[in-house]
Amino acid sequence: MTLNAPVRSAAIRRRPFVVASPYLLGAAVFLAVFLSRRDRLPDPMATHFAGAGRADGFTALGVFPYAALGVLLVPAALFVWFARAEGGRHANGRALVAMAYGIAGFGGFLLTDLVVANARAGSAEDARLGLWQLAAALVVAAVAAALGLLLAGRGGPAVPEGPDVPGAAPRLALQEGESVIWTRTVGSRALFACGPALLALGLLVALVADWGSALTLLVPGALLSVMAGARVTVDRHGLTATAPWLPWPRLRVPLDRIEEATSRDINALKDMGGWGYRVHPGRSGLVLRSGDAVVARLTTGSEFVITVDDAATAAALLNALVARDRAHHGG
Repeated sequence: MTLNAPVRSAAIRRRPFVVASPYLLGAAVFLAVFLSRRDRLPDPMATHFAGAGRADGFTALGVFPYAALGVLLVPAALFVWFARAEGGRHANGRALVAMAYGIAGFGGFLLTDLVVANARAGSAEDARLGLWQLAAALVVAAVAAALGLLLAGRGGPAVPEGPDVPGAAPRLALQEGESVIWTRTVGSRALFACGPALLALGLLVALVADWGSALTLLVPGALLSVMAGARVTVDRHGLTATAPWLPWPRLRVPLDRIEEATSRDINALKDMGGWGYRVHPGRSGLVLRSGDAVVARLTTGSEFVITVDDAATAAALLNALVARDRAHHGG
């Protein structure tokens, strides 16, 4: 066990580089194919195809390579952020690497094949992209994902998460009538990366295509940018989370709905299924990153979770406020 630990740590530390590698390789192959065939490419190029494989969308030759590189390198940056934020904490970082490799293989193959199809056709209108090419891209994606799983190495042991139902909950000592407020700001590096990336892609689509199509990226990008952080507060009102610079939207669990609180390590993917506001059977909450979290066990028996630093202090204060609220109301 002790001998394996350094190997696992090294595998985890190199995951950001491992995640970026297929995108850099795909970009290099794409550029090599594009530059070797540039003289034979039509202007504009066929870049969108109808169900029968006929071209029905076109992009200027001078714009296409930059758009293609953006399609490859923006996901690379996002997956590197994910690998740094989540991959080193739990074993499902291996799944993250496999996913990154699969997307890189699929995108890199299609973009390179797009160049070959345009160069072979001679004119954009004659270019074809059939179902067999999509099937080939899926095969490449599957092979790449399997390779990524092998290269990811073994994950380190998961951090113990404690029992599902907390035992003796910590409690701060409060003086009668004393007013205490605990507040912290928490942010998600993954969402902070996704928001601006989607905005950048949306602007790129607006330049290449139209603003109507770009809105499908710009609107989520703006929402992610705004909601990538939260201010968590524990006070006489209960447990509250709001956007750092906006009063709304607001999540609040009042004191009379809380049975007790504790702190626990939460993994965003494994325990909550992702980032953001999550709802699972018996558990809900705001998860902006993996790690320390305030876990409030509610009077209904379910749990409300917020990932935030110094969660132990927040839980201890919350328990003290809950106890005082019950004493005042005869509970």
